[in-house]
Amino acid sequence: MKQVKIKNSIQLFCRTRFKKFLLTLVYGFLGFLSFAQVDNHFLYDPALTNFADSNKLGFAIFNNNYMRNTEYYNKIEVGRTLLGYQLMPSLYYQANSHIRLQGGLFVRKDFGGNEPFTRVTPTFTLKIQNNKWLINFGTLEGTLNHRMLESMVDIASWIENPIENGFQLKHESKSLFFDTWIHWEKFIERGANEKEVLTAGLNYQPTLIASESGFSFTPITQGMISHRGGQIDTDTLKSFYVIANYAAGFRLMKQNPNAYIKEWRLEPYLLFYHQNDGTLYPFKGGSSVYLNAAAKTKNIGLMLSYWNGNQYIAPRGTPIYSSVSLDVPGYTEPDRQLLFIRIFYEKSLFEKLNLSLRTEPFYDINHSTFDYSFSVYLTYGGSWNFGKK
Repeated sequence: MKQVKIKNSIQLFCRTRFKKFLLTLVYGFLGFLSFAQVDNHFLYDPALTNFADSNKLGFAIFNNNYMRNTEYYNKIEVGRTLLGYQLMPSLYYQANSHIRLQGGLFVRKDFGGNEPFTRVTPTFTLKIQNNKWLINFGTLEGTLNHRMLESMVDIASWIENPIENGFQLKHESKSLFFDTWIHWEKFIERGANEKEVLTAGLNYQPTLIASESGFSFTPITQGMISHRGGQIDTDTLKSFYVIANYAAGFRLMKQNPNAYIKEWRLEPYLLFYHQNDGTLYPFKGGSSVYLNAAAKTKNIGLMLSYWNGNQYIAPRGTPIYSSVSLDVPGYTEPDRQLLFIRIFYEKSLFEKLNLSLRTEPFYDINHSTFDYSFSVYLTYGGSWNFGKK
């Protein structure tokens, strides 16, 4: 049934003025039967921690300068522009080779806003590391650092809601990426006229094959639970909910540092959505097939993506993938079929200063419409020790 749906959509799609170009793209692309997760490593803000240092004080800073423009003219997500900067200065105390205390400030400024700053909030984290396992208690390595699919974690959350607080257990090595966390978004007291809100997630990526020739195979399992509820509130207006999103797939990757094409990636995914409790969304469950092929040179990346979602919803995901409109109340599209062409230019300009340029046009097969987005990110991050306490 799924193959028939894809075939009929391709036939409709090929009647447009993009027939020759996109027909070649679709058939070649579907032949891969794959999806590659967007590579956001230039945007990661990991803990700038050297656990080999002991009994030291230091200063760390992360700066993100952004311009994200979505030229969208569809009913699911209307386009907008985000332009501004973020600044995260912090002080830390490295107690020993396993424990670090770090606290500071997060500042966000959107140009053109009425207030001096869009958001100012304190940050604090207790970090405990042992044998590459890291525990964060407090401010987490959140949003894009979780390395979740864009259909589960919105890339714009890195700009709008980058601060996550709660608990995180993480492992990162050549053979394993593991990240599980609880982000407590809304705390309530007894008698509060609002509900508690939290998100929990898991990303498990063990590399089972890694040959000397540069070939690797990594199965991938991802899941998120979004919850709004509680027993001690007096809110009778907002509905409670428990919503689950999960994905299963794998990555086939070939790396060749000496060649012009330095990396090939293929990743197929099946995604699922289920509303276990509540009536927040009109669909109780849904699914999607997410397919892509990607290639990278030293500084340029190209990714071809196909999305086929049926009643798929993710509360924390990028809205364009959803079957429920972000901007038009009550509007739904149970069947969503999109084709993306993503082009990246990424370069380390100087030490600790990274530039990422992106253009991401996509074609809506069901509506025969063409939208696009483009982004510019300039990030800087570093840390310096003051010496022994």
